Amino acid sequence: MIELKHALWELEKVSDIAQLDNFFQIYLGKKWLLNEEFKLLVSLDPEEKKDKGALLSDIKTQLTSAYEQKQQQFVVKQINEQLEKDLVDISLDVPVEGGSYSLLAEVRRDVEEIFKSLWFVIEYGTEMVTKFENFESVNIPLSHPATEMHDTIYLNEKDSRWENFVLRTHTSSMQNFLIRKYGVPLKMLVPGRTYRFENMDATHDVMFYQVEGMYIAKNISIAHFKDIIDKVLDAVLKKKVETRMRPWYFPFVEPWFEIDARYEYLNPKTGKKEMSKWLEILPGGMIHPEVLRLAGVNPDEWWSGFAFGLGMSRLAAIKYGIKDIRYFTNGDLRFAKSFT
Repeated sequence: MIELKHALWELEKVSDIAQLDNFFQIYLGKKWLLNEEFKLLVSLDPEEKKDKGALLSDIKTQLTSAYEQKQQQFVVKQINEQLEKDLVDISLDVPVEGGSYSLLAEVRRDVEEIFKSLWFVIEYGTEMVTKFENFESVNIPLSHPATEMHDTIYLNEKDSRWENFVLRTHTSSMQNFLIRKYGVPLKMLVPGRTYRFENMDATHDVMFYQVEGMYIAKNISIAHFKDIIDKVLDAVLKKKVETRMRPWYFPFVEPWFEIDARYEYLNPKTGKKEMSKWLEILPGGMIHPEVLRLAGVNPDEWWSGFAFGLGMSRLAAIKYGIKDIRYFTNGDLRFAKSFT
């Protein structure tokens, strides 16, 4: 019969993993000593079998528990020894490279601060929107080519009308929601990412940053629109900017304009100040009356306003003289560090 005290005494003397494995094979392994004791139970009468079986089970339980505790001690010791070898002195003066905002983030923050100074509300909205918000609420019929798969990215999730959600193709998709949220009069700015399914090149990307601006009050005119645009471009580009407005068409504004800009710069070749070429910088126009009606605003009560969209990537490219907007999102640290 195995003596529990003797087995525990032998376990106490174990000093390394090899000895512990040997102890396991003798007492708890496939050919354990207890196994022989259990085999002898079949020859005993029922009452004696019951008593001796309970005793053997108790010995097995206590030995197993003691073995596992001893094993855990060795594991902890092994980990601590490894940690001692791998110890790193965190008090060492290791240089840490500082981070910085990306160019797009800097331009976005500049634009936001400028519009805040003009008392515009800043909202970021959601990138996943309904077809109503993206198209119908801004007077774009669902038959418009922009709603087709080659322009718009559709998602599997369904809205309350059981129509597929879309990734917003423009930040104008937040107009209806925010007019209803804040009411009128309203000065609103929506910066954020937009998505279109198109070929990528130096001036186009599947994902790009846009800023939607909107101003609604009574008797707002094109003059108010041009005044705001001139002030914003002067402040963002930090130079006096000359603008011109060309007629264009979009369904959610009437009339609609393309805004071109140019500015004075120092020509490095001649050393003289010259005017830059005209650059198409942003679209905008007076909000269509139907867009106001869909948001619960009655244009017959002299409510009017204007809306415009600033392409953040294009604005940053103009400001910093960057030829390919894909540099903003390709993760190249050499490009990012060159502007820190």
